[in-house]
Amino acid sequence: MNEYYRAMMGLPDVNKRGDVCPFCGRTSTNAHHVVPRSQGGEKGPLVHVCGNGNESGCHGELHHHRLHLKAKDGCWWYLATDNPVKLDRAMAMEGWVKL
Repeated sequence: MNEYYRAMMGLPDVNKRGDVCPFCGRTSTNAHHVVPRSQGGEKGPLVHVCGNGNESGCHGELHHHRLHLKAKDGCWWYLATDNPVKLDRAMAMEGWVKL
């Protein structure tokens, strides 16, 4: 687990109201691990989102690296991109929106 993910592990879930997707406002259908499980994030913060991790909705956008999350100043922020972008590149981009 890298330092960025390690710092996120103690943070609360992204959206306390888990019935609504924080990105689009649609009904949440499942939870996404902010820190990937493959990086040790199985007990880390979650974001309740619409769609599934394969193709649909915001969950699909997260898995396909077109939607990104970061914690800054005690708040969660997100960035949507038209094309897939790796996290390190996304972190340097402008356009982050506070949740």
